[in-house]
Amino acid sequence: MRGLAVRFVCGLIALLAILGLSSGAMANKLDLALSRFVTGCQAGDPTACVAHRADYEKFMAQYTFGLSPKVMAPAETLGYSGFYMGLEGTLTPVPDADKQDLWAKGTIPANAYPDVMFMPAVHIRKGLPWSFEVGSTINYLAQSELVGLGGEIKWSLFEGYQHGFRGVLPDIAARGSVMRVLGESDVDLTIIGVDGSISYPFGIGGMVSFTPYGGFQYIWSIIRIEPLVTQIGDEYVSATGLSSPDLTRSRIFGGFRFNYEMLSITFEMAWGLKANWDTREQGRNVDVSVGHQLQFSGGAGIDF
Repeated sequence: MRGLAVRFVCGLIALLAILGLSSGAMANKLDLALSRFVTGCQAGDPTACVAHRADYEKFMAQYTFGLSPKVMAPAETLGYSGFYMGLEGTLTPVPDADKQDLWAKGTIPANAYPDVMFMPAVHIRKGLPWSFEVGSTINYLAQSELVGLGGEIKWSLFEGYQHGFRGVLPDIAARGSVMRVLGESDVDLTIIGVDGSISYPFGIGGMVSFTPYGGFQYIWSIIRIEPLVTQIGDEYVSATGLSSPDLTRSRIFGGFRFNYEMLSITFEMAWGLKANWDTREQGRNVDVSVGHQLQFSGGAGIDF
């Protein structure tokens, strides 16, 4: 069984490489084109630019939700000698209401907006003493040049009581994570997540473990706009006026994990909650609102 599990994960990693190569040859639909949120620019007159900050910040809130760190594990840790390595993938549907407006404007090319964000990842976690666990991820946003390098640390505040009268108690954990996004020239982007989770393992037939889990996550997207240019006829001029916001989102997540010997399979769904904030646009305060977003993740790996 151990040899089968290793071959299964190696096959999934090979599939990830094929998907990355094939999508890299496409038109990079999910690379950013944020200068399109600035209109009216004129050569030699930077004050003529009109920055549509409300649309830009709403789009970036939706976009960074798809990039943000995922949980993909129950509240329990791997144990001080435990190790996990797996291949995971996340699908984030593009909101239909904004697909032909904000997403067609904010990504490349404008006439071929995407339906979903697909983000495969290699995820490694290592158990530590005293119910701590650390991990890292390497993520790639398909149909783009973006790569995300992630790190995480988890502390299970309450775990291990699976025997006697205390066996009815669930595992509870707190986790912090960070995602550093590379490969994008329009913005400097870092995403931080803080979450709490609860889970409980169930044994099936003495060989299979089934562990449902759920929790709440808070996300900060730290966006720092880089200098932008737009084309006016044959000339390129600066496109100024967009903000460098710190956007916050929250979501509820739930999922389950199957373990059979070394093989671990995980499925997770996250529901991004609505958010509202104010921004400055053309000298006045403007209300910005982003609606619910869904996200679906799955993965398989070796857990030992």
